Order: sequence, then structure tokens, then C-alpha cells
Amino acid sequence: MTTHPDPGRPEFAVLWRQARTAVARGQVKLGYKAPDPAAASAVSAVIGRELTAGIGTTIVVADLDSRVRAVFSCGLGELLSSLFGESAGSVVAPAEADDILGAAVAAAGVSGGWVAAWVDQARRYAKISPAELAEVAPRAAAAIARLHLGEGAPAEWIVLSDLGLVRGTRLAGLVLRAAAVAHGAALPKSTVDERRLWERSGVLLDAVSTTVLTWGFPGCEARTDAGLPTHLTIRDTIPAGVSAFVCTSPVVVDNCIAAGVRYPVICLSGHLNPVARTILPKLHTAHIHSDFDAHGLLITHQALTLTNGTPWRMSADDYRAALTPGHDLLALGPDPLTAPWDPTLPEAMRAGWAIPEHILAPTLVADLLTFQGERPAPR
Repeated sequence: MTTHPDPGRPEFAVLWRQARTAVARGQVKLGYKAPDPAAASAVSAVIGRELTAGIGTTIVVADLDSRVRAVFSCGLGELLSSLFGESAGSVVAPAEADDILGAAVAAAGVSGGWVAAWVDQARRYAKISPAELAEVAPRAAAAIARLHLGEGAPAEWIVLSDLGLVRGTRLAGLVLRAAAVAHGAALPKSTVDERRLWERSGVLLDAVSTTVLTWGFPGCEARTDAGLPTHLTIRDTIPAGVSAFVCTSPVVVDNCIAAGVRYPVICLSGHLNPVARTILPKLHTAHIHSDFDAHGLLITHQALTLTNGTPWRMSADDYRAALTPGHDLLALGPDPLTAPWDPTLPEAMRAGWAIPEHILAPTLVADLLTFQGERPAPR
């Protein structure tokens, strides 16, 4: 009759606590440090290699499961359940975990050189128990399949909740880890970094905090009549056939309200956020204006590309005309200037001054009033 050691001996206490945590989290490995020589001797006999008290080591969970079966005639999960009086979960070998995750992403049509690295990271660090893995993997793969994981800006954005994800859950963390690996980025360590990585992948954290300031838009007549601008969200539907003037300074919108402009105006507020990138391509026609500096020229070029629109007072002559006395202008920075719609504009801007859009607000509003008089805005 074979005599087995008693797994309840105090020498094993630290090992079983570490193993319990590792199995519950679905970890592939666990760290162990024998607290004293007696524990080192007892655990050495179980795992089949010599340990020294006070010196840490790494134990593969699947290997520990095999050794437990040989020494105690039961699996690691069964042993832990008997010791702690609860289900400890099942021990899944690394290859089995890889198969579950790999099969899920393959079934969802996800491919790429990054997938193997994500699968490896997921089973090592995602802290998803083996019991959860078979259920979570297909949901994660379905969400990953809808992410923008290529170069450049996403063509469209979706809201995190539309992916069936909730921030802070292990499922969302598994998907976010895939985005990080696919983009070659670090896993976010702050809320700001997390938001940026989601947006880089075409996902907004919510449907209401990212907006675009507009004025005079069809469907918003009640707010326009009340002298109130409208902040459009990713959920708002843009009617077909809308033409608009696009600016970057809220001062222009404020002046439009004061002057009684009724023609649709979109204000980018200095950058093309996901809502703006969603709305602009849906416009029928667009006239684009921005600051006369490197960033303003970039915004203008991007907006023209999205809308196939027309520059609005963004020529070399317009820049020279804006260099009138009475304004305290800032010097242009060292960033290169590019203006494909007017190659002579960068040359004109060698004058060295940046011209913010709000300085030109009266001229832009006068344009809108003239245009509106010739072509009344839809009501």
C-alpha cells in the first residue's frame, strides 16, 4: 500500500495559497518562495527539484498539477478544493489555452502577425480563470474583429457599449490588450492612455462626451431660433444634402449667432475628433477655414480630404490681406508648412506670423451673411 504525504501539513501552506490564486486567475505560472528549510524540503519532494529557503522560484501550474497527481493521487484543482472548501477552478495547460483563444479569433476572421503574441500575453497576464476562458474568448474575438487595427485614422467609430464591453472588466481588458499588441503600443497605465488607444482602434468610451459644435443645422431649428448652438454626438444622424461652412474657432460660431447667420456652420475647435471625422464626409459640400499656422494648414488639408470640399479664404492672398496693423500676432513655429490647395501659401507665410482664425471672425461672418443672402439656408 502506497503512503502519500499529508497535503495539509503546514510546510505546504504557502505553496497551496499561491497555487489557489494562480488557478483562480488562470495563470500559467506561479511564484513560490519557501519560508523555511522544512517547507523547502517538503515542496522539493513534491515538485521534483531542489529548493532553498528564502529563494524564489517559478513553477508552471500544469507541471504542478502533474506532480500533485503523482504524489497525492488527485488533480491540483481537486486538492485545492478539499483544502479550501471551495471550487478552485480547473487547471488548463498552456497549449489548451492557446487553442481556445486561437480558435476563437480564427472563427471571428481575425488574423495578423500580432495574434500569436496576444494569445501568449492573454493566457499569461489577463487573469481570466480557465472556467471563464471558453465563454469569454468568443465574445472577445467578436469585439476584436470590429476594431480598427490598421494604419491611419479609422473610417468610422463605434461606442464601447456597442461592442458589448464594459470598462474595467476582464473581457474589456482582453480586447484592449489585443488592440495594444496589434498597434505595437504599451498597455495603457492611465485613463488618458486608455482612451487614446480605444480611439486609435475606432472606439469611443461613450456616446456623449465627444461632440462637435454646430450652428444652424437642419433638425436643430428650435435651438437655432433660441440662439443656441448644438453639440452633435456620434449618435446624431446627419440629413442628406447638407452643405456647411467649417471653421476651427468657437469665436466664429459666437459671432454667427450674434449676427443672425442661419447657414450651417461646423466648428472643429482646433482638432478633428472622431465625431467630426464621422460628420464631415457626409456633407454635400463644405467650405473649410482654419488658422494660418502649421496645425491650421494640416487641419484644413485633412478636412478638405474628408469632404472633397473647397478652401475658404485660405489662399496666399488671403494670408497677406490678413496681415493688417492692429493685431498682436505670434511668430510661426518651426514646423513645416504644407498647403496642397495653394502651393504659394507657404511661401507667403515666410512673413513669419501666425494668424489665428478668431481674428478673422468678422470677415468670415460677413462671407456667411452674403452667401446666405444669395442662397438661403434650408429651413
